[in-house]
Amino acid sequence: MRKIIFTFLLLLTIAVSAQEIISNKGNRLQSYPDITTVNPAVQGYVEQVSVTNLENNIRYLQDLGVRNATTEIALKAQNWLFEQFESYGGLDVSLHYFTYNGNTLAAGNVVALKVGSEFPDEYIVISAHYDHQSGPGADDNASGTAGVLECAKILSQIETKRSVIFFAANCEEFGLVGSFAYVQKCAAQNMNIIAAFNLDQIGYNPPSQADLKMGAGYSPISKNLFNYYQQVANLYIPNIPTSHFIRGDHYNSDNTSFNIHGYASLYISDSEYNADIPCYHKPCDTLGNGVNSLELVRAFTQATLAAIAELANGWLPPQNLSAISDISKVKISWDETPQTSAYNLYKNGTLLAETTETSYEDQNVTEGEEYAYLVKAIHSETSVESAASNTDTILFTAPLKIPYFNDFETNSDGFVIRNSSWVIRDNSSNFIFSNASNSSGTWSFSDNYYNVVELKWFSIPEDTENISLKFDCNYNIGNSISAYGLSYLVNTTCYLEITTDRKTWHKLAKFQRRITNLQSFEISLNEYIGNPFVQIRFRFESFGPWTISNIKQYNIDNISISFVDVDIERYEFNYFKDLMIYPNPSNGKINITTFQEKYYDIFVYDMFGKKVFQQNNFQDGNLDLSSLPKGNYMIRVSNDTHSIAKKILLL
Repeated sequence: MRKIIFTFLLLLTIAVSAQEIISNKGNRLQSYPDITTVNPAVQGYVEQVSVTNLENNIRYLQDLGVRNATTEIALKAQNWLFEQFESYGGLDVSLHYFTYNGNTLAAGNVVALKVGSEFPDEYIVISAHYDHQSGPGADDNASGTAGVLECAKILSQIETKRSVIFFAANCEEFGLVGSFAYVQKCAAQNMNIIAAFNLDQIGYNPPSQADLKMGAGYSPISKNLFNYYQQVANLYIPNIPTSHFIRGDHYNSDNTSFNIHGYASLYISDSEYNADIPCYHKPCDTLGNGVNSLELVRAFTQATLAAIAELANGWLPPQNLSAISDISKVKISWDETPQTSAYNLYKNGTLLAETTETSYEDQNVTEGEEYAYLVKAIHSETSVESAASNTDTILFTAPLKIPYFNDFETNSDGFVIRNSSWVIRDNSSNFIFSNASNSSGTWSFSDNYYNVVELKWFSIPEDTENISLKFDCNYNIGNSISAYGLSYLVNTTCYLEITTDRKTWHKLAKFQRRITNLQSFEISLNEYIGNPFVQIRFRFESFGPWTISNIKQYNIDNISISFVDVDIERYEFNYFKDLMIYPNPSNGKINITTFQEKYYDIFVYDMFGKKVFQQNNFQDGNLDLSSLPKGNYMIRVSNDTHSIAKKILLL
């Protein structure tokens, strides 16, 4: 395994550059309150937003000159922002430093934390970058930074149940460097960031557009957050409507750093494409030209302030609902919700049960049927039903039998498939289970795309000594976003993930860019020995709307979960080109052909993972297994560089 481990780590280094695989929970299951009436207190905060403050702060940053992230001017901007946040009081202000091109920049990120009174470990972030590389940068992005400052000035004076982080990032213009470093740190600490609002360019209104409008873009995991934000923005700022970007979603701002690490984040901006703004990245990006509508700056700030204030003190729906299969039932659980007297659990849109517990066992289930569960809380004082939790949709199945193997020559058994783009297709001499759709003869999937394919669940007995997941794959799943200097980011990613509760999916591996030929991987599952419920999935996500000419696909072949009788950290594995066992089914006397030139060892396991036969130093030829009882078995052939397994039925 040492050689393969080295190859795998080398692959990851090439694929993700400076990024690490951080197995944080993120908040992909996050749900938000349903806000339908104006809160007078929040309306009061909204009315405090001052056009004068916004204009003065934009002007100060504009007049500093070119705030290039690596220069003395950026340091002046950082120090001024630090002083501004401190002057408001009630905020814990700090600097977060990071490296760019191998050097720690003098100007870092400015972080102002307002600690929540009841839920200090639940965070809401409002962010904007303060650097600019080629001009005064009034709209890009003194306007967004001014919005963050104004929100901090107002919210610092009120009590919030949840913590709020006011985040001014440096080095956005060179590839989201500052925000990526900060969010990477947050993810490594598994911070529960329930929402992030990123303001970037909020002051330009095209002269051809008679009425002011506000826009926001979002990634697939941020749709719930956008729906919440749009509802609040249109409630509090009804005269300037907020809508989703018509021409796609932006991924060239700091919201992307949050999305990559699994946090819902919105791109809140005045324009859908920078080409629409005549002063974008030009010396004319000043007050009056780049920022030609302070009323729009105020509206964006008010809308974001209202969304944060409602969320910071609001009654959230139940969080982290998950449904997992058991032998004869589905077990549903969710987090406890404060101020709740009971919960209404729904199954496929129909009320299933009312309970005071945070778990429920549904025994009215049929194998092979799919069920969607969600829960709503009942408020202990008002008896009002909350907004819905996240929905967890599962296919109720019997556990996957281990050892498991599929070469996809005839079927995709063992997988839960909800997207028709997963198909079995012939790739030269290999049958491959592929995440792709054939459009005009090209196997590809779209940008701004999110999809998962799951293996059915299984248990790993406590007395298991070694168990591993093995598969072959090749892929072409993303280009680096180089147009904005984001050479270390890739707009399409595949993660291999594992869970024991369907709430937190731990990342086992990350795949990006391209491997042309099938390559074998083996990953130990020993950490999960003794768990009654284990599930593995491949998760695909792409950030659009980048036009990528390359084919984008991911192919899986020869996947197996098997018990092994060696230390897989020391054993070297690769894949056999083929393993032929015939006849199959058999009366016990079989012929094994591998086309290997050297001897190998044979191991036979029953369907409980117990080794029932072993023969060392075997070469292609006849093998007698007639002494074994009738039934299904897994035959594994292995030598110092190769290993493969297939099922056989003895009659």
